Amino acid sequence: MKSRMLGENDYDRLLRCSTSSECLSILQENDYFQSTATATEMADPTSWQKLSDGKMIALVHKLANLSPDDCARLLTAFEGQRRLEYLKAGLRLMAAKESKELQSDALPGEYVDDSLRSAAETRNVERLVQAAGAPSLQGEISSALAEKRPLALVEAIVDRYAFLRTWAAADMPERMDKESVRGLVGEQIDLTNMLLVARSKVLGVSGEELQQVLVPVDYHLGGTLSDAVSAGSVTNALRAFAKTAYGSSIERFLDTVKEGDSLHRLEVSLRRRHANSCLAVFGGFPFRAGLPLAFAYLTGYELSDVSSIVFAKRDGFPIERIQQFLVLQKAL
Repeated sequence: MKSRMLGENDYDRLLRCSTSSECLSILQENDYFQSTATATEMADPTSWQKLSDGKMIALVHKLANLSPDDCARLLTAFEGQRRLEYLKAGLRLMAAKESKELQSDALPGEYVDDSLRSAAETRNVERLVQAAGAPSLQGEISSALAEKRPLALVEAIVDRYAFLRTWAAADMPERMDKESVRGLVGEQIDLTNMLLVARSKVLGVSGEELQQVLVPVDYHLGGTLSDAVSAGSVTNALRAFAKTAYGSSIERFLDTVKEGDSLHRLEVSLRRRHANSCLAVFGGFPFRAGLPLAFAYLTGYELSDVSSIVFAKRDGFPIERIQQFLVLQKAL
């Protein structure tokens, strides 16, 4: 499986391109999307997103068809979790009006679907949740928006819903299968909770309000999650998390962070850690359910990286800045 992914040389080749057109030509040569799309079509953000979605959906369906029923259910939950990212994108647009907040930590050229924009501009929560396949979230999200709760907490409602479904699907009957998948899902839940706590400290959200939206799964955080929630600042919250298994990633950020800095570098660092955990699964034997899940996670990171490179080249970003957004280049 892993041999079908881009390697370090592929990343270097894409990064050395002078324009996005050169990047697209390389991807076409390698039949990256396995489609007949032209370079012009691929350069359009909407077409690009459809190609990316198609690649991921085809992969997940193929993996599910080749997997036992319990693993197939987990992959279906993974696919549903990815779909919910569009709901979060719509909520960001709704909060930001003209997507200013959406672009605060994003590369220029980040994809925004026209239907999402339309639903967001008309504040049509029903359309957003229906499109994401999560109609049961309409009431809670509508209430949160009416109460003018911070965007981070509204997005956290979506994350909690998605992760609880994936975590439940990871409860497999075979012990080794369960351990292999819960390690990957559990780590991602911990990373999501840590980032939410940090962002909430920046926003001045109370510990009580924060507790309501955290994913109620404790994988490797233990009592440090409560310590971080009750901490008086983002720095103190991160110092609590530095005592956990994620300490090296947290400490690297704390060593270089300055007051007022974005948390984006921390998020990328934690994603790289999760990517390394996914890569480690390929060194195991025999086959376990964590293998197809790890491959799906890694493909998602790769698609995000390739998108960042292509559209950053279009917008004239230097290589050094593009690399700040990449997850797999440092993990491969």
